Amino acid sequence: METGKSGETTGKSLEAIVKAKRDFARALGEDMVAVLAVLPGDWPAKIKAHFDPSGPTGPNLWEIANLLGACFNANPLSEHLREACVEFITRIREFQGKLARESDVPTTVVFGTSGWREAIGEGFTVLNVHKVARGIIAMMKTGEFLRTNGYESFEQVKSAGVVLLRDNRFMGDEFMACAMRELAAENIRIHDAGECPTGVGSAILTELKAAGSINFTPSHNPMEYAGIKFNPADGGPADVNLTSLIEEHANALMRSGEAFAKATADFRPLRNVVDAADMFTAFVENKSKVFKLDALRAWLRENASDLFIAVDNMHGSSRGYIQNLLGAATLGALEASGSIRFYNTEDDYSFHGVKPEPNARNQAILIEELRKAGRKLSLAAALDPDADRIRFGDARLDIDMNRFAAIGFANLLRRGLHGGLATSVPSSGFASEIARKRGEKVFETAVGFKNFRGPLSRGEAIMAYEESDGISFAGHTLEKCALAGFLSAVDSMASSGRNLSELYLELRREYGWFYPGKGGADVKGVTVEAWQRYKDAVMKALEGGLVKEGDRLKVGAQEKTVARTNIADGLKIVFTDRSWILLRPSGTEPKFRYYYEVVGETELADADALLSAYAQAAEEVLNRAREKAGPVG
Repeated sequence: METGKSGETTGKSLEAIVKAKRDFARALGEDMVAVLAVLPGDWPAKIKAHFDPSGPTGPNLWEIANLLGACFNANPLSEHLREACVEFITRIREFQGKLARESDVPTTVVFGTSGWREAIGEGFTVLNVHKVARGIIAMMKTGEFLRTNGYESFEQVKSAGVVLLRDNRFMGDEFMACAMRELAAENIRIHDAGECPTGVGSAILTELKAAGSINFTPSHNPMEYAGIKFNPADGGPADVNLTSLIEEHANALMRSGEAFAKATADFRPLRNVVDAADMFTAFVENKSKVFKLDALRAWLRENASDLFIAVDNMHGSSRGYIQNLLGAATLGALEASGSIRFYNTEDDYSFHGVKPEPNARNQAILIEELRKAGRKLSLAAALDPDADRIRFGDARLDIDMNRFAAIGFANLLRRGLHGGLATSVPSSGFASEIARKRGEKVFETAVGFKNFRGPLSRGEAIMAYEESDGISFAGHTLEKCALAGFLSAVDSMASSGRNLSELYLELRREYGWFYPGKGGADVKGVTVEAWQRYKDAVMKALEGGLVKEGDRLKVGAQEKTVARTNIADGLKIVFTDRSWILLRPSGTEPKFRYYYEVVGETELADADALLSAYAQAAEEVLNRAREKAGPVG
């Protein structure tokens, strides 16, 4: 491969790509001199650090883009300066897109908690998508897939077809076309749902009786990421028995010394375009065991003048889907009363410079809008780009899933519905406490909605949730679905006539005061292979007796006695006072996460200080494990 001005690529090798990145970074840096000179604080220094070309993969261009976005969101820059930052982000994205189209550099495919994710133009390239798609097809030919999905032959799989969907990230249609060509080469029927939320894709997969789905999304990850999720015929996330086969077949193609020929088959004759929004609305109306859509629509119309709903679509695939669920008459009534507003509905591949996840910072903007509206009833809902996560709020309180799960589950019980609760190890114990005291089963699993398949499919759980803002319900889908979460929030308000914060306070008074928190430590500039080695070494240190029952750990000014430890998913340290700390690696990005919770019989006046102490204690345990594991690489 040769390179031209500003890193223009004309070939494919790793060495030439690194050189192209260095040339591009050099030209970009020269053009950014004037902008960097006037950016506030230490932002220029942080940005310049990533121009360093000495690493094995060259300058970290995507991190420069992320820092530019973070800078103009954190500081009141002039419109001219902000536009300059956006222009540089766009240049970086377009250059990385060029790399994605031309690179033949292989990667190591790892399907984590929810699919394969890598940066566009780094591991996530056109060629590698072809290889992973072919790996998925190879997996679907195996006896393991055929047996567990009820097929006698691959011919039946071809006839049933595969659903394809995407969020609206950069190059989404191009990457989908790669998979379509590979499917067409095998004469597999294609159900094209286009821009479609993850939970909707799960529902229409079962409605179409397709063999599986390929979903192009990295969920809430930053702007540089793309991803692929695979769901088998029941609509739930693929379990390790299938993802390990995808990894095996895809990585064999990555490591093969033979030239790989991308499929070029015409997929149009096999392509069936699906109206996912209409199909999903019909699915909820006819199949849901917990939502009565007509009743919710009627309540919204009746209370439109007292209500204000703010929805952040985060430039994602949820746009238009809530409107379709509400229906024209209800939406019209809400709009006529100024009772609903949708934010961030336009295309924006950089997500206006923020990490597109439902978090407290992003939610604060919506909550301020609710306060300005001054209505009696208010609801904020922020959905991530593929709408598998949702966070709520009202004019008084930011309500993450740890809080909302208690509200949503208690609402089902109040309505006379019964069933267990499925939850994950890092999630708050609040909803679980309600379930146990009301005589319902609690199913606590490792992180990943795939682990809820059993309780949900057997009808043993009426609701399943993860603290990372994922939720679903009996009779809905085996996949987390932000749209189901939205319906649950409206249902909680409709059945009580009150705001979510009021319901939450009432539940705390009855069941106890639970204070969850979480943090994390990014591992920047690491290859997939190096991250896997380092992650395994750190987890081996954590799970190998670093902390044991009976140990005493300093948490703030106190010493806490360890009652027990649990290594089902990372290291969970439970203290004698019911408080706990959990440390585990992210299943979707190079990052370690830590979680913690303090429990009080009454409201704790010093809760924020306690949570800070638990965060520091968790970080100290993680650092001990990282020191024991040695350096990254």
